[in-house]
Amino acid sequence: MGNPWESRAVESVVLRMLAACSRVVDIVAQPHSLFIGVRGIKRQLRYTPDIEVQVHPSFRDELIQGRALHEIVAAPFLEPTHSYEPVALVFELKSDSDSSVNDDVAQTKMDMVKAVYRHAGHSFFTLHHTPHIDREFTDSLVFLEIAANDRVGALERSRCVLAFGREQWLPFSTLSAELGGQPRGERLVKALHYKHAVSIDLSRGLLPSSPVWLRLVGEQFGNG
Repeated sequence: MGNPWESRAVESVVLRMLAACSRVVDIVAQPHSLFIGVRGIKRQLRYTPDIEVQVHPSFRDELIQGRALHEIVAAPFLEPTHSYEPVALVFELKSDSDSSVNDDVAQTKMDMVKAVYRHAGHSFFTLHHTPHIDREFTDSLVFLEIAANDRVGALERSRCVLAFGREQWLPFSTLSAELGGQPRGERLVKALHYKHAVSIDLSRGLLPSSPVWLRLVGEQFGNG
């Protein structure tokens, strides 16, 4: 509740982005609180991070290298989720107008928070609106999110695998047509993306020509 309203807006957008990312296994908003005792101050300092995510290690590595979050989310990813051990990342989100960035007291507190996470072996990142959020990419999520909560079962996953045949990827329009056309087939492809059965290349937005990669090879088909 201590977060600026601007930062809450950033959190909402980032949560949507992470939900659409093929490398994200789990997302928790405001997952825990730290209580930090400081010598000379009777009251403990409290800190609650904005988001904790479980991701493929490459997600963390690319953030460390300076890649923008929206680029990481947009990139397709082929590995099935069962094939790797996810790592935990903790995010502090900042709007471009967040005054705490220039506040010495707030920055001292953040330095202590970073030290705690570093000591505990947790990966901690402060993400600013710029450069991590891209308006054009965020707008494209609207067309993807319509099917985010659609149910996908073993039958739909099997139909998806059969549609690919021996191909590793198909254009979004081709796969949609194979799975029933507009609007049912398109909606199913989007739902399969959120269920990690396929991964849509969103680097140019959601277009008929966007490559869709199959991720189900070698997995057991279960209800999603």
